[in-house]
Amino acid sequence: VRQSHGHIFLFCKIDGDATDLKLPTHNLWYFNNYDLDTAFDEYFKDPTNVRPPTVYIGFPCTKDTTWKKRFPHVSNCILISDGLYEWFEKWADKPCKNRGSDYTAFKEKLTRHLLDILYECVPQVRGKIDYHDLGTPLSEITYLGSYHGGSYGTKCVTEMFAPVNHEWTTTPHTSVPGLYLAGSDAFLPAVAGAMYGGALGACAILGHLGTLRLGITFFNTMAKNIRQEDPSVSVLRSYQTAWRIMLK
Repeated sequence: VRQSHGHIFLFCKIDGDATDLKLPTHNLWYFNNYDLDTAFDEYFKDPTNVRPPTVYIGFPCTKDTTWKKRFPHVSNCILISDGLYEWFEKWADKPCKNRGSDYTAFKEKLTRHLLDILYECVPQVRGKIDYHDLGTPLSEITYLGSYHGGSYGTKCVTEMFAPVNHEWTTTPHTSVPGLYLAGSDAFLPAVAGAMYGGALGACAILGHLGTLRLGITFFNTMAKNIRQEDPSVSVLRSYQTAWRIMLK
């Protein structure tokens, strides 16, 4: 069992209102290669000269209804990509905010890649970044206490599904009576893994009949939401659509 990879996080302060700048209200994903295995191998080997293959780009200010009142004429952005603890291990014993000029210089090289990607994907923010700061796996250790900066705890490897590991991986059950796991601890990491893990944890607690009731409630709610989005959809059609979605 090994820890998962860490990440680098670029936090940006943007001069300007999100609406005026036409910032996306949805999340963006940047990919630069169809062969991700090779792309990541090259990136992990030489991160200062090779762009990260995938980058998440989000604008939290567009999702916060109180943002404009609290921070008028200011927007924010976060970019997240993979970053290995090994890149930063030689600075691990240095204090936060005082890890030396070589650490800062290394972060600046990684930052330049992320800013270039941001400007390509959202060109209207070029020249409007008032401030930016890069978090690293060492930041995850400092502020989150994660082992070796692993963002997702245990690394996802096929050995997780081996029979010997069934009692402690990808299951909501534990050896402690009445104690159940949920979220990524019960299944797999990231957003989708945490959602399915939450469902597994709820099902383990509710039992078979409770799980059936939960599924029916979920099905009814999905059909209701479909009708709310498009009132012209009939009740029967909304349930048919919900069923097809559930089967995907």
